[in-house]
Amino acid sequence: MERKVTSLSWQTDLIKQESSANIGDDILLFDKFSSVNAFIFNYPFKFDMLFIVVCTKGKGSGTIGFRPYDLTAPFLIVVRPNEILHYEYLSEDFAGYCLVLSNRFAPELLPFIDKQAALAAAISENPCAQLDLESMSFVKKFFLILKKIMEKTDNPYRLEMVKHLTMLVFYMSYPFFQKRIDATKQTRQGLLIKQFTDLVRENYRHERETAFYADKLNLTSKYLSQVIKSTTGKSASDWIDNFVILEAKALLKSTNMTIQQISDDLNFPSQSFFGKYFKRIVGVSPKMYRERD
Repeated sequence: MERKVTSLSWQTDLIKQESSANIGDDILLFDKFSSVNAFIFNYPFKFDMLFIVVCTKGKGSGTIGFRPYDLTAPFLIVVRPNEILHYEYLSEDFAGYCLVLSNRFAPELLPFIDKQAALAAAISENPCAQLDLESMSFVKKFFLILKKIMEKTDNPYRLEMVKHLTMLVFYMSYPFFQKRIDATKQTRQGLLIKQFTDLVRENYRHERETAFYADKLNLTSKYLSQVIKSTTGKSASDWIDNFVILEAKALLKSTNMTIQQISDDLNFPSQSFFGKYFKRIVGVSPKMYRERD
């Protein structure tokens, strides 16, 4: 019988943190979110929830769904279900707000986002928004109102109000999501890197050779490698490996999949081959990585 793959519980760690308001385990609001809270996910983590963080102070960098970010407050990030969040750096003074919607409630909200094609595409392509001070002031008011609504336990429409208020923040933030996307397309090299990373994002489970991506882009492997290396500081093969390893790390830490299942999921010829590949890049075996804190 095929083993059911499940995500490991995120509530256990988050509920240990002191939330400022909640609606059961489905919606958690943190109005004093700090680097201490954030580092409960101190490894690549595949979420089964909708995770919204607004940074009001400090800096942060990492990846969301394989898309890198390096931002200074004020900014907003959105992690949709089944995407991987990896904090690489948070400044000690990092502070802000966090809204967590469980996989029981997120499906109530996501169709609203997906119906707005431009908004859905912007968040999917770039889940980070560098806000301005006026927008930050609006977001702060949003969290204050949201907290008051969540505390009104006698209101049967709390969930509906949370849904529509959250959509309001997405609508307000849309120009900032789109602005960051447009900025990456301003140079020929930037456009090529985007095309390359989009292709890797779509194919890394099956294709790990630079030649495959060069052929898709109608370029020679040598030229593609030179452009990627000179522009990003990492070779094309390093980018491909990073996608594969980030997915492997997230599956090891945030699901109950066996190492064999992860090897199969990533289309390695054998668990042994996967283990050697993982250890060559990470420095430890998949088993050791899963077991360490």
